[in-house]
Amino acid sequence: MGIMWHPPETYLNKWAAENKLSAASFLARLDETARNDLHITPAKLAHIDKYCTDHNGELVISEASFESLLASFFPKPAGPPIVKKAAPVLFRMLVYLSRYPFIPEQTTRQKAKDTYLTRSGLLRAVLIAHRDRASRTIGGYGGGHTRTRTASDHRRLLFQSLAVQRESDPPGYDENVWRADAAERSRRYHDGTSGEVYCPDNALTNRDEMRDELFHDVVDFMCQLLPDWQEHTVRRQDLLGLAKNMIEEEGLSRAPLQKNELRRADFEALVELLLLVYESPEEGETLPANFTERRDKIVEEFFGQREGIDFKTFDEVSGSGRTEFDTGSAGGNFAEGDDYKPSLLEMLYWILDEFFKETAE
Repeated sequence: MGIMWHPPETYLNKWAAENKLSAASFLARLDETARNDLHITPAKLAHIDKYCTDHNGELVISEASFESLLASFFPKPAGPPIVKKAAPVLFRMLVYLSRYPFIPEQTTRQKAKDTYLTRSGLLRAVLIAHRDRASRTIGGYGGGHTRTRTASDHRRLLFQSLAVQRESDPPGYDENVWRADAAERSRRYHDGTSGEVYCPDNALTNRDEMRDELFHDVVDFMCQLLPDWQEHTVRRQDLLGLAKNMIEEEGLSRAPLQKNELRRADFEALVELLLLVYESPEEGETLPANFTERRDKIVEEFFGQREGIDFKTFDEVSGSGRTEFDTGSAGGNFAEGDDYKPSLLEMLYWILDEFFKETAE
């Protein structure tokens, strides 16, 4: 006998009465998703716990401790100077993602006074930043129940987490152009075999007359984190009002995408770190003679002579596969022969996985 059909309101009212539709409840289910996908065990937490301290009953990592954690993966003499520059950038990225999208973003005063990364937040940040993990847990599958999240969505979250906020919209900003670009990006989704492919029938834009990409991220995450999601009739459109109220009541609004800018110095520091991972020098070894040249070539492709870029530039260059940073949406690059050449983004995923690598202790 099949499951009896009930209208969406039946489930939404039931979950609301059980307090399962609050931001805290969605966050708890995101935590559970992250723990399950990372297969978290006490042994996997052992290495991280060395760098944590207690803050109001919760384990947290300070920026200084995070730098020490990151430095533990890289030997001298190559590691320390590169880690010193990159650690603040990567730490800021992870703090941003750890609060996304169900915890309010920290104010400028809070960031300056008391910025830390909770251990549970680090788990969430790793899940969101890691393309493969995010694809299988919060990726969406279309069909009206969710929005199919694209490779561009993943690049956007990385961009947002690395960017700083402008005080105003960029020169020449036109909302109609940004909406058209978002609609175009929504028609490209990631296929593990062929990279990005067009799928106009499944397209659902995330920038429209209702709200922008950051609003629709809240809806996307909610779709994937509903209680008993396999046995209900709730569709994505049924959650729009709930998301709007949650954002207003919980203070979850964030600066619109066009006000985000990625700084050249921050991106250069990240690229340098990922190239260090790629080279993986042994203790006492120096970096290749062309290390700085490779870094500068990648940065130049993104920035030219500019000191800052917007998301549209970042997305176009990263998705094009023209640089070592992202050698195409499918990840690896076989263009130069049979040997697999990983992208620098895959080096980022390696670092994220190493944080929770099981130790013998």
